[in-house]
Amino acid sequence: MLSFEDKVNVFKSYLEKENENYSDIMKNEIYFYFFENESDLKFLNVFKSKLDIENKVEQVVSRMVLHEHEDELKNIIFYQFYG
Repeated sequence: MLSFEDKVNVFKSYLEKENENYSDIMKNEIYFYFFENESDLKFLNVFKSKLDIENKVEQVVSRMVLHEHEDELKNIIFYQFYG
């Protein structure tokens, strides 16, 4: 079981990992939203593993790519992690 601090580190590390494609831009947006704005990371408590966190990031990135023309990225991020 990951501690909350471990979950934050996994989340941050995964966002910083570059894939050299468009998803990097979206992961940078998520990083900025949470770490530069010092947003609440309590949502991480629901995840049990590193894979759970990585899958959620990939899901959110996918939604951002599909819906970025419909809404602001910060709104998509908020609703995907807290909605």
